[in-house]
Amino acid sequence: MLTVINSQQELEEFCANFLDDEPEFACIDTEFIRQTTYWPKLALIQIASPFRSCIIDPVGRNLSLEPFLRILRHPGITKVLHSGRQDLEIFLSLFQELPFPVFDTQIAAAFLGLGSGVGYDKLVNHFLNISIDKTSQHTNWLKRPLSKAQLNYAMDDVMHLRVIYPLICEQLQQKGRMDWVQDSFTALMSKEMYLIDIDKAWLKLKHQIRKWEALSILRDLCAWREEKARHYNLSRATFIEDKLLIDLCQVSFLSFESVLEFIKKYRHSIVSQNLTKEFYLRYSQAHRLTENKEKLGEIRQREMKQSLQKIYPKSQPDAVKERLQKLKDIINALANELEIPAHFIADKSDMESFSKEPSDDHKLLQGWKRNLLKDKLKTFLDFSEAQSH
Repeated sequence: MLTVINSQQELEEFCANFLDDEPEFACIDTEFIRQTTYWPKLALIQIASPFRSCIIDPVGRNLSLEPFLRILRHPGITKVLHSGRQDLEIFLSLFQELPFPVFDTQIAAAFLGLGSGVGYDKLVNHFLNISIDKTSQHTNWLKRPLSKAQLNYAMDDVMHLRVIYPLICEQLQQKGRMDWVQDSFTALMSKEMYLIDIDKAWLKLKHQIRKWEALSILRDLCAWREEKARHYNLSRATFIEDKLLIDLCQVSFLSFESVLEFIKKYRHSIVSQNLTKEFYLRYSQAHRLTENKEKLGEIRQREMKQSLQKIYPKSQPDAVKERLQKLKDIINALANELEIPAHFIADKSDMESFSKEPSDDHKLLQGWKRNLLKDKLKTFLDFSEAQSH
């Protein structure tokens, strides 16, 4: 029976009974809208254990979600999600903490050979031979009332998952890969993955800037945008689109009136928010810093120049190129043999850093990867050791 909770008393009772059951796991999903806002707008929370299930509807109810938080905090209950990064971001924004422990079935499915980024519908079809009706897929989840079909669609996200989760765990145990997935889940628990350091927001932009001075200005403008977008709860693109910042930092210093004319050509909301003077002040300060190398500091200059070197790397020596290609071949062959995505074993930066400086304590030779790679990478380490003598 579908249970929808929209009162504080119902929520308190459900969560208390849920915890009294002492379930080993809770399957959790959320529905939300995130189009023009910085933070996602929570619309529904779906939760299911082997014993009970419900939909929590917080929209317009002024509900305190503290009872639900007690479930998220419980160390003996594994929180099972599918592609749960955005759900975790919602919980972090709501509660300033992340649930623990977690289990992401999308990641686990990849370790079982189902491919990288497997969708929920494919997961359900693979394990349960059920085809999901996607009629309600594009529902405006903040609109009320929701139809029974829409609520059932949302509820199915956790009802199927509570059947699939034990099957996935069983297969991971059979393959001896449970430790492998746990390493990946640990990365999901890093708050830095969800809360961008304001001073590092510029690293998210794709650009073709080639001067470190322009990059320094971009860094400051992005930091200002990140701070204000959070404060006004506007998406970055709604507040100021990337292209405006990238283009503005590459032209000569402009007067206030010229900047106003400049930004009219782009999507933004800083005019409507009466923030043009504040934006111009940060723009002016960023320009002045690049002109005063002493005030800017050597650390900032070095950071900008190193960033440009990563974007436009110099050609590596032939020996490093050869090691890198050999390493790629090893990783790809191993990934094919294990039927898992190659980037689960090593991403581009891992392979490049190991090729330049092979080391026994490198990330590639830590944890579950060590037993798989230590023999295959022995020639790299032997070469590195011989070079050091």
